[in-house]
Amino acid sequence: MAHETRRQLDSRALEHYLRFSYVPDFSLLAGEDATSAPPIRFNVVDGRSKEAYLEELLDILSAMLAEARQGCDAAFLSSGVDSSLIAFGIRAKKTFSVAYDEAQFSESELALEAAKELGSEHHVVRIGPSQYLDAVDEALAHRTSPTGDASYIALFLAGKEAARHADVVCSGEGPDELFCGYPCYNSYFEHPHADFWLHANTILDIGTVPELPSYGGNGFYRMNAFDLTVWMWGNILPNVDAAAQGAGITIRTPYMRQDLLDFALSLPIDLKANRQAGKLLFREAAQRYVGHTIAFRAKRGFPVPVRTWMRTRPFEEQITKTLTGALARDVLACVDVPSVLEAFYSQQDDGVWKQLWEMFALIRWMQTKNGEDRGINRLS
Repeated sequence: MAHETRRQLDSRALEHYLRFSYVPDFSLLAGEDATSAPPIRFNVVDGRSKEAYLEELLDILSAMLAEARQGCDAAFLSSGVDSSLIAFGIRAKKTFSVAYDEAQFSESELALEAAKELGSEHHVVRIGPSQYLDAVDEALAHRTSPTGDASYIALFLAGKEAARHADVVCSGEGPDELFCGYPCYNSYFEHPHADFWLHANTILDIGTVPELPSYGGNGFYRMNAFDLTVWMWGNILPNVDAAAQGAGITIRTPYMRQDLLDFALSLPIDLKANRQAGKLLFREAAQRYVGHTIAFRAKRGFPVPVRTWMRTRPFEEQITKTLTGALARDVLACVDVPSVLEAFYSQQDDGVWKQLWEMFALIRWMQTKNGEDRGINRLS
């Protein structure tokens, strides 16, 4: 069997991973060149009307969709506004959604309703704990950097199913970062402070953090800048690239355009989010394509029932085995791993599931990248 040369994880990158569950500054491995995300400079125009902003956004979306239609007639489709706008806007002939047995996590029924309205040939990728667990090593092997984002494994599996029916598929990443769609932005209005972005994103309170401009102490702008650089460029887009590579399919992200970014940076906060909702102006524009119900549906994200599955016997056995091994003891020496395992499995503390999962994913990624080129589809 072929072997890769063992590489050492950069200590700063490890600290960043344990804090955010991915490596945000791109300096993953010692000796490799770092890559910088584009700088974020907000440029709000005083006195411009909401109607003028809406007209400009509609023009950009129209151009975006016209371009996306070229060579792409398939789309991932959840129940949300972002993917629905793409699917309806390109008039997708084939659509794909993810379903779980756990109803509170599954969006497949709403996606099916949207697909029927669209008239697309709809494919449902049903994922259970065994399918998910079997895919962990294979999916992580395609990431050039580790990720503790549980949705990545589901995206990888969705990509593999889509590849059976299409060569190119459009995906809806972008508006949550561009137009502030995450629930944390709503929470900001209740508890505004400059370091809000850090508290909202921290998994383990450890190590140093990436530097961000102060933006005059405005925590909302700091959070938005974090999402548009650290989160998007450090995790979201690498997830898409890795899933596409692993699945053998081209995944397009139409929202990733400079004119849409420039527009978002010119948009006042009150047209992005308030205490009740996010993506305010974007939703208003989107209803021209998908109708009011879908456009203003509450955000659910791309939920995965990992916190539930982790307490099933196969998951618990693999997580415990992985995190009590020699590699984990070496790499995670700065974390009290036994206490996290105890809290989750004995004390039934759901609040630590992300910590546990990100550590498990890191060690599995390291074993896949540094160990034998096993080419396996199942955890050993």
